[in-house]
Amino acid sequence: MEIPLAKSSFPVFLVILLSLSQCLSLQTRFVLVDTHHAGNVGAAARALRIDELVLVHPRDAKVLRRERTKQAASGAMNVIDKCQIYDTLADALEGIDVSCGTGMPHDMSRTRSEQLYTEPRLFMESLMKENNTMQSIAFVFGNEKMGMEGEDMASCNVILGIPTNPQFGSLNLASAVQIIAYDWRQALGGFGEEAAME
Repeated sequence: MEIPLAKSSFPVFLVILLSLSQCLSLQTRFVLVDTHHAGNVGAAARALRIDELVLVHPRDAKVLRRERTKQAASGAMNVIDKCQIYDTLADALEGIDVSCGTGMPHDMSRTRSEQLYTEPRLFMESLMKENNTMQSIAFVFGNEKMGMEGEDMASCNVILGIPTNPQFGSLNLASAVQIIAYDWRQALGGFGEEAAME
């Protein structure tokens, strides 16, 4: 699958490029791989509203039942209750049309082969313009300490990198999920008037 790279700014009326029915039916999955901390799982769920959260080989097999997870979810138990756990990333991405890995454009802790990172908003703009047949998308996040493994990155269609200060490139896992989730929801047309009033 050829994934386009964007070269223009994020348009205000991006949602026009997809029909309303497609936006509503598009499956969105957030995948956390080898997650260490229950609080990050809960905080990620809090950001997702109705999107899917799945875990791949979490450090704590009972993380979804931990009190810290529930506290950090802050009411998003509908996401936690539906969360599934997979043994491998391949299983978690089965049936997904477009898979988006994530990483640090300025990686201070690991030597990797040269990696092309795409800014999330720019990628989403191009994707919405040129991939109107897409039915599902996944955003993949590595663990808190080292991020995604190179092998997992290689299995994704694109690697997204949130622009950060090069001197302090890393983000908290839950914060990264929240930023990507917000950008993606905005790409789909925002949250609507009802959400704005909640």
